[in-house]
Amino acid sequence: MRFLRSIAAFCGLTLVCSVATAQLASTPARPLRTLTAAHEVHDISLEEAARGYPVRIRGVVTYYDPNVDPRHAALFVHDSSGSIFIGLPPRPILPLSAGTFVEVTGISGTGDYAPVILRGSVKVIGESRLPQDAARPTMAELLSGSQDGQWVEIEGIVHSVRLQAMNVTIELSTVGGTIAATAPLEPKANYDSLVDAAVQIRGNAVPVFNRNRQMVGARILFSSLNVVKVAQQAPPDPYAIPAIPVPQLLWFSPGVVLRHRAHIRGRVTLYWPGRMLCIQESSDGVCMQSPKPDHVRIGQMVDVVGFPGISEFKATLDNASFRATEGNAPPTAAPVSIQQAFRGDHDQELVQIEGELIGQDRAAVDLTLMLRSGEFLFSAVLPKDAGGSGVLPWKEGSTIRVTGICSVRMDPKTTGQGSGSVQPGSVSILLRSLDDVAVLHAPSWWTPGHALVVLSIVGAFAFAAFAWIFVLRRRVEQQTQAIRLSEERLRHLSQHDVLTGLPNRFLLNDRLSISLKRAGRFDSTLGLLMVDLDGFKEVNDTLGHHAGDIVLCEVAARLRRAVRETDTVARLGGDEFIVMLPDLHLAAEAESIAGKIVSAISEPIDVDNTTVNISVSIGVCTSPDETNDAEKLLQCADAAMYQAKAAGKNRYHVHRNLEEHAAVSI
Repeated sequence: MRFLRSIAAFCGLTLVCSVATAQLASTPARPLRTLTAAHEVHDISLEEAARGYPVRIRGVVTYYDPNVDPRHAALFVHDSSGSIFIGLPPRPILPLSAGTFVEVTGISGTGDYAPVILRGSVKVIGESRLPQDAARPTMAELLSGSQDGQWVEIEGIVHSVRLQAMNVTIELSTVGGTIAATAPLEPKANYDSLVDAAVQIRGNAVPVFNRNRQMVGARILFSSLNVVKVAQQAPPDPYAIPAIPVPQLLWFSPGVVLRHRAHIRGRVTLYWPGRMLCIQESSDGVCMQSPKPDHVRIGQMVDVVGFPGISEFKATLDNASFRATEGNAPPTAAPVSIQQAFRGDHDQELVQIEGELIGQDRAAVDLTLMLRSGEFLFSAVLPKDAGGSGVLPWKEGSTIRVTGICSVRMDPKTTGQGSGSVQPGSVSILLRSLDDVAVLHAPSWWTPGHALVVLSIVGAFAFAAFAWIFVLRRRVEQQTQAIRLSEERLRHLSQHDVLTGLPNRFLLNDRLSISLKRAGRFDSTLGLLMVDLDGFKEVNDTLGHHAGDIVLCEVAARLRRAVRETDTVARLGGDEFIVMLPDLHLAAEAESIAGKIVSAISEPIDVDNTTVNISVSIGVCTSPDETNDAEKLLQCADAAMYQAKAAGKNRYHVHRNLEEHAAVSI
């Protein structure tokens, strides 16, 4: 059993446990009860386990291994209620073995799959014996998680033994499927003698889990070979088993549930070292995965032993091993058509087949040629370690003949329908070396396609010359346009206020001068409004300058909406604005617009969910009633604005006496 995290302190592990109780602050928390049985710990929910219940149990050790998991030592203890996993630090190694009677204290915790005991402290009481009774679950029960951590017995045929630095793993074929059983490595133990033996193993069932703590498999942890009972010994020499014909693999055998190793003999037709071995007996072939790195020659007679199995709807041998025998002759490849290959009649046999090279599958790891024969497409595969460098040494369009193993991939959608027979889906030819590819016809270089390429190149040069001229002209235009845009932007920035986008004093003076001349020529009236915000300083002081900027922008927007499109709204700076009204018929129109502005600005302004109430004081001056001089007109409007403020603000005042204004100014 594994943990999600290592916990700190005594276990040297780190586990994040959320222990939270929702109680009233005035009610003291009740202490958690002590769990005294293995099933009490294992059968609580993960949420309850995370609360850290105190645990004290007595039982017998069924498994102890400080090396099976780099995060912690693994300990299983069994009492009358069942078994439970205890997390311990990997060092020091405790004097524990299967059968030791111990007392364990710790706290409950969430393991990698189910509740376990954390921060375990172990006290040796004495020696006992392993449990006599063990559950015999099916593979379906093991995969359901119902036997998690429990003392169980499984039986089956040993298919392989894998040795690690400190552990050994036995692959066991059972009625329900294959399961791995792991134990501490015992020096001088003859594990190879277990291969093909029928055995019964007692140990603790543990889950195979993913990062989401979901159970995705099961395995067994057993203490030693002492809990392995051999029901049927393996043959001392597997090659002494009578050889059977290749086609008889997986033939019907009455009463056979689990198959022992089979022995076949044939001539090597393909060998990818450490990956695949194919042999052929007469006209029948078979391929199998073979991790054995020993070299064997094509044509060599070999004896192969392994467990009959199924791979992609084909009979094969699992965990196969082989040895060379007397006899070495090059195998003969049967010439076949693509139609015969797609019928599946020559599956796993050495064949020769012709096709047109149309390309390469560049997504494949090995060199994979794509070929066409009539309406059929097929591939030829050469592994990198056999010379498949990934680069095609042949021209596309060549007619080639490939020699290799015909590997038919069955169609999983249609296979098993109707009569139940397999249905071919695609064909690949497994090559042994580059010599297995022979070029029958290479295409001429000077083809209509190549001629078109040459003409295209010449045309491309001519087109490139014209394109370069066009590009140069286009670049000149783009640079000119960029300079113009830059100049326009600079001109706009020099004539407009950055915050509100309104015209500034420079642009206002220009427009005012033009409007005064227009008013004198067409005998019209020009109105000028000096607008100043009331109480704007308090907005900046209380809400900050960001809020002040929002208020200024909103005031500018309201001013633009209150006037005509031909009118000019400018910002002089701070909270002062100028509204210029050209082409008025009557001076009273300026007063009407001033009143409209006072009403519009007095509406509340929302600033970051805060309501701001602000008003304006407006000075109104018109030309030619007062003056035709721009500077004096501004002075009149400014003086009238101050009179509006003096009169109580939130209003407008009309300047009517230039001489009086001049006297006041003096």
